[in-house]
Amino acid sequence: MKNRFFATTLALLCCITSFAQKDTCNIGIYINSIYDFKLDDKSFMADFWVWMNYKNDSLAFEHTLEVTNNKSAEFSHYTMEKKAGWNWATQKCRAQLIHQWDVSKFPFDKQNLRIEIEDSQLDTSRLIYMADETNSKIDNSFSSGEWIIEKFSLKQGVRTYQTTYGNPSLSGKSSYPRVVAEITIRRKNSWVKLVKLLTGVYVAFLISCIVFFVSNESQDSRFCLCVGGIFAAIGNKYIVESVVPSSTSNTLMDNVHTLTFIFILLITVVMIISLRLFQSEDAQKKELSLKIDIWAFYSLTFLYTLINAILVYVAAR
Repeated sequence: MKNRFFATTLALLCCITSFAQKDTCNIGIYINSIYDFKLDDKSFMADFWVWMNYKNDSLAFEHTLEVTNNKSAEFSHYTMEKKAGWNWATQKCRAQLIHQWDVSKFPFDKQNLRIEIEDSQLDTSRLIYMADETNSKIDNSFSSGEWIIEKFSLKQGVRTYQTTYGNPSLSGKSSYPRVVAEITIRRKNSWVKLVKLLTGVYVAFLISCIVFFVSNESQDSRFCLCVGGIFAAIGNKYIVESVVPSSTSNTLMDNVHTLTFIFILLITVVMIISLRLFQSEDAQKKELSLKIDIWAFYSLTFLYTLINAILVYVAAR
């Protein structure tokens, strides 16, 4: 029993000693600006200040901070002062940051931009980061013609790697302290962009629907309208793809264009069926042909409008 008590006490003391040996650094970030949003390059730019408050005079952060999700990063203006018993170090950074733009709901998309800052020298056995959430902010002068900021947050964490980078005091893996700033941005004027981008494809569908009001005796006119509609829809798709970057998943724009192609094909099929009935010598079949035209116009227009409304509603939620 005594051995178990001493073993437990010893383990507890070891834990306390280990925790006491760790240095704590309060780290914060002030983002001056985010800009140069490049969807095709999967990146954006950010200018920001980083500060560190810590007690241990032997620590130095001039060359230890790393922006882990950067394409390029440049630190400058490093200063360190003693304030009220604390070491206060600051430095500025300009970085081009990697971001996988999710355009599946374009133009109703939101993006969660991240700035991941990590210590490149001291692991979590030596150093702990604490996020200065109170003072960390994004400049309220941020202005973009396309985006509006919805949310900003800074959280501390730990990044674990499946390697020790050759550190003989570690085995298997290593962990380093980090803070992550997350900025949620939302696209402005989404409905205006939607109307601009999809006006062409909706007009193409309406042109195709007009065939049901053209007499079956004017076969050439009917087929010309359908062909014109399909080419107008294809042209609009190329225009949209020049604005919205390609994506491996289906986007709202893809779904609307695919839907339009399918409905123009249905219009063509119904038109051919109606034409075959009209060309027969049976008066009842000719009358049925006229009814099919009227019902096809209203039913296909209603279904197309309904499915479009559902697609847009799901994307805009």
